[in-house]
Amino acid sequence: MGLSDRLGNVEGRILHVASGDLGNADTSYTYINMAAEDYRYLTLFFTITATTLTLEGSNDAMSTANTSAAWTDVTSSLTGAATATSSGGWIVDTPCAIGRLRVKRVTTNATNTLDLYLTRSR
Repeated sequence: MGLSDRLGNVEGRILHVASGDLGNADTSYTYINMAAEDYRYLTLFFTITATTLTLEGSNDAMSTANTSAAWTDVTSSLTGAATATSSGGWIVDTPCAIGRLRVKRVTTNATNTLDLYLTRSR
């Protein structure tokens, strides 16, 4: 096992939404492969303005497109909170047996912003 396998894969900023990019009540997603790529743990830090975040999981085959997969809200199970509405982060330090996750983003004002920072590890 190499050093990067032990330390994890630091993706860094995986999403940047500037104010005015999305309107009010916009729902969109960011997809993250987990067990499908042998990742079991993650940290997801976020800077939020006027956005609500939740995590959804799917164990559908990777041959199923993200938009066609069956998704279930797993936010409380993985983080202990139902949603995130202010800047902070989630540390999933219990093995996550979910093939892939998606971050569901719902804007609550037309002047919303969001940055997501991801690290995954085995």
